[in-house]
Amino acid sequence: MIVVSEERLKRVFGAVWTRFLEFEITRSKLMCEVAGNPLSALILQVVAYHNLTLVQSAVGDQTYDEIRSAWELSDEPSAQHWPQKLSFAAIADITGIDKETVRRSVKKLEANGWLSIDQQTGISYTPSQTNQDKLLLLNEWEVTHFGRLLKRLNDANNKEHGLPSENSKLQNIG
Repeated sequence: MIVVSEERLKRVFGAVWTRFLEFEITRSKLMCEVAGNPLSALILQVVAYHNLTLVQSAVGDQTYDEIRSAWELSDEPSAQHWPQKLSFAAIADITGIDKETVRRSVKKLEANGWLSIDQQTGISYTPSQTNQDKLLLLNEWEVTHFGRLLKRLNDANNKEHGLPSENSKLQNIG
């Protein structure tokens, strides 16, 4: 497990921060490609985040595979009993985007097969299979590249403390 304090992060800042920004910029670009534009990307992330919190509350803190399986089933009718209605106002509060702009963008995301809007259940992540596949591919990219970022952070932290990096540990095994 990688545990790094804020103080340690500041000490290895130069070794990891540019990589973190590269990760964020690339992820944002990919998300814009998936959602169609930066505004829709941000709103879709909020809706997906809301869905993830509902999935996790239903399955608990499970492994990636267990959470992903529940995520893929979250558009099933059985998932509709999950609480916590997501509204235009909530998305506006979370993002800082004007409520009317949120409403228009959410309507466009609905028309493009990403989500549904219901008076009783609110805004729900209900993607078409094609859109679900796009987001799952993006998630695979995120997991891979975030893992690499964490490895760089761990290696920089180990270097600071005179410990071998993960790569040198693996070379010593072989």
